[in-house]
Amino acid sequence: MTTKKQIGAVPLIYPVPIALVGVLVDGKPNVTEVGDVGIMGIKPPYVFVSLGEKSHSKLGITQTGQFSLNFPNSDLMAKADFCGTATGRKVDKASLFNLFSDPEGLPDLPLIEDCPVNLACEVVEHVTLEHRNIFIGKVIQTYVNEDCFVEVDGKQRLADLTVLDPLIYALDNRYYRIGQPIGTGYQEGKSISAPDTAE
Repeated sequence: MTTKKQIGAVPLIYPVPIALVGVLVDGKPNVTEVGDVGIMGIKPPYVFVSLGEKSHSKLGITQTGQFSLNFPNSDLMAKADFCGTATGRKVDKASLFNLFSDPEGLPDLPLIEDCPVNLACEVVEHVTLEHRNIFIGKVIQTYVNEDCFVEVDGKQRLADLTVLDPLIYALDNRYYRIGQPIGTGYQEGKSISAPDTAE
């Protein structure tokens, strides 16, 4: 029998995706690094981001009702880390990146061209839990670099994560690079059988 050790109330979910949140604060672009981000649904496409009460980006999301999630690759590790340690109240972090906008959906929202994947999001719900501000956003548009697609059976498909090379994090306070694919969703479990539930 495996022996378990209690480590307290730690949200040990891993790996943690690193995202750069793009917002306008008082009309100026700002970027901050977060790990408190995730998917809330695919159809419809909902995501969330959680920010501290004193976050400069929190102010921008509250002002505009919009935010972008930009997923850096490992080449952007140093810049991303800097964006998690410096405050936009004192430093122009957006100047570290090439920015673009979503002219058809959210034209004022800053997105980061340097990141392979960008989500333009509109806030649909704002929840406050203690000192955390959780913004639920509906994805209005998703942008992906053209070189992150591959051709399969004559069709363009999104490449695997080794091509996207997402920057990931863990609660050991270290950044990681993604590993190799080992299986296909909704296929690997077909080899498993389990007893029927009792009537």
